[in-house]
Amino acid sequence: MLPTIAILALIVGYPVVSTFVLSTRDYNLLDLSPPSFIGLENFGSIWSDRVFWEALTNTLWYTFGTVVVSVLIGGGIALLLENLQGRFAGWIRAFVVAPWAVPFVVTAFLFRLMYMQNGGVVNEVLLEIGLIASPVAWLNDSDLALPSIIVANIWGTAPFFFLLVASALVAIPDSVLESARVDRAGLWSTFWHIKLPFLRNPLVIGSLLMIIMNFNDFAKVWVMTQGGPGYASTTLVVYVYRMAFENFELGYASALGVIWLLLLLVVAAGYIRLLWGKNP
Repeated sequence: MLPTIAILALIVGYPVVSTFVLSTRDYNLLDLSPPSFIGLENFGSIWSDRVFWEALTNTLWYTFGTVVVSVLIGGGIALLLENLQGRFAGWIRAFVVAPWAVPFVVTAFLFRLMYMQNGGVVNEVLLEIGLIASPVAWLNDSDLALPSIIVANIWGTAPFFFLLVASALVAIPDSVLESARVDRAGLWSTFWHIKLPFLRNPLVIGSLLMIIMNFNDFAKVWVMTQGGPGYASTTLVVYVYRMAFENFELGYASALGVIWLLLLLVVAAGYIRLLWGKNP
């Protein structure tokens, strides 16, 4: 195990330690002076940073909104297609899974074109059926930019939960389902008392993975809006990028990264506690 531990310490441990060290420094690449130790001043500045709190709020909406809706959509489709038979069953399932295979950047560009104010397919369809009277600036409206990105993210995330739930449903023993049929259990009772307990652990693990992935998602937000208009769709990862590679405030960006890491650790610890709570 020693070679593996050494590689992990080099690739993961060193950047993490360096980030913690830089978070206590006043370090701007535009200054020629060396980094100076300022203790916890960067973290004090974060506490009073209005943009940070807006970015954190956007991140929570983006992450948990995507995961919750994707679980409902992906799991619902998996339950609907559970007993699907016939020559086209495989093709239908492949069609449902297809968005998950599309690269994130391609998804972002695709929805950016669809959301175009003039000529975008979304506006054209809504105008055709009479739901809107004039084209909507989906990605340039501060109230619509983040929800529009969330919709694009759900389109690419829901198939993951479809695969997860479909695989878990296949693993349920036939004898358990047959016993439910003999006892004349209804559809809701079968789902709530038999299927859902089998789905619990896969959903907890899958949700944790998707929360971490969406919390760190940079590509979709940057390609579609670059965090705009203003800071309306700026997430924490976009804000860290801007501070580090546009303002070159590496010390402050590192402090933001530390907060980012601690938030993810709290979420991961909560999910692990939930997973192990009934499985000691």
